[in-house]
Amino acid sequence: MSDMGLYIASTGLMADRTAMDTVAQNVANANTPGYLRETPEMTALPGGTASSAGGGVEVSGITQASDAMVQANALGAASQASYAAAGQQSLQGIQSVFTEPSTYGLSEQLSSFWSSWDSIGTDPLGLGSRTVVVSSAQSLATTLNQQASQLATQATETGTQLTSLIKQVNTQFAEVATLNEQIVSSSAAGQQVAALVDQRNQLVNQLGTEIGVTARPQSDGTVNLYVGGLTAVQGTVADSLGVSTSGGVTSVVSTATGTAGAVSGGTAAALLATLNQYIPDYVSQINGVANDLATTVNNQLAAGYTASGASGSGYPMFTSSTGGAVTAASIEVSSALVSNPMDIAASSSATYTNNGANAQAMAELYDTPTGPDQAYRSLVAGIGTQTATANDQAQSTAALSQSANSLQQSISGVNTDQELTNMLNYQQAYQASAKVIATVSSMMQSLLQAV
Repeated sequence: MSDMGLYIASTGLMADRTAMDTVAQNVANANTPGYLRETPEMTALPGGTASSAGGGVEVSGITQASDAMVQANALGAASQASYAAAGQQSLQGIQSVFTEPSTYGLSEQLSSFWSSWDSIGTDPLGLGSRTVVVSSAQSLATTLNQQASQLATQATETGTQLTSLIKQVNTQFAEVATLNEQIVSSSAAGQQVAALVDQRNQLVNQLGTEIGVTARPQSDGTVNLYVGGLTAVQGTVADSLGVSTSGGVTSVVSTATGTAGAVSGGTAAALLATLNQYIPDYVSQINGVANDLATTVNNQLAAGYTASGASGSGYPMFTSSTGGAVTAASIEVSSALVSNPMDIAASSSATYTNNGANAQAMAELYDTPTGPDQAYRSLVAGIGTQTATANDQAQSTAALSQSANSLQQSISGVNTDQELTNMLNYQQAYQASAKVIATVSSMMQSLLQAV
């Protein structure tokens, strides 16, 4: 009986020590992303006979606290929050290109440009007033060139960021597949896999914010990952992704199949939206402003005459540096007018070239409903509204993600107060088992001395 008592007490010591180690593990990882709270599972051992030891307790396993649905919701919420935050950053970058309102912005430059024509109207043959108009036109062209260049730079930087992100994502896919393999082999060998699962959870959470993965646990302990309809990880096999641009559209594709994925979450989705929607939209709009400016001014000049009586149709003010359509990137002031401002068609008469009527008519175009001013105001208002909406979405999705994460933490996270209480309970049980051993040992010593 003494053997049985010692055996039972010793199993209690080992089980309680394992339990205390588990509590220590929980407390140490209270702030570790992806960590799931662990709980020791105590199992009673079968009782023995008078001639053989038996009974007692053992830790049959360490379970991790989790809820698949809550975990999936938290992953999806984090993905959308990351998407909104990255989209907000992109739109703020685009908005910074159009510095409005500003004394140096394009709106103010357009106003000064139209006003400068009044000077020619009152002094048709004055070189100074014509030079001011040319200089004002050059400022407009330069600003439009700069805005186009800044948008192009943002597109290049966004593409580089996307490529770098996808490279990082591919490395993480491979790591998840490796962890899947280690989890399967460790489970088959009867080893604990909790630490491996925690590492994998952390990677999956990172991937959720980066590219919006969907995780599906499998019965063998592995997890499959999907991105926009593509299978990124299946068991112990990982695919890799690449960035492809065709017809002006950038997409994320499977390296194995070449199939494009409909990425809709995480930073990657926001970068794709920036490349395929945001920047192209505002490039198109600023190109429209440049083209409207050139068309409006050149058409009005074509209706007038130069100081020498030549038709203004032969002396446009704005031309394209590429020889094609006028865009924000290509708009420039005609070298002929820069060299000789007297060729500005300010007169409405080939005979009376000093009347300045055409220049006055040009000055009245400052607020044409279909002109460049209105187009630019619409652009500025649009980016302002879109950025404000993005700001609101970033705040709301961040709040939703925090709420979903809090719910997950309430289930899977570590409550240090509760863990300290558990530690005290296991310590008391450990001390009780130790006291049993001490008591049995003392009884045996007393019996031996009595013999």
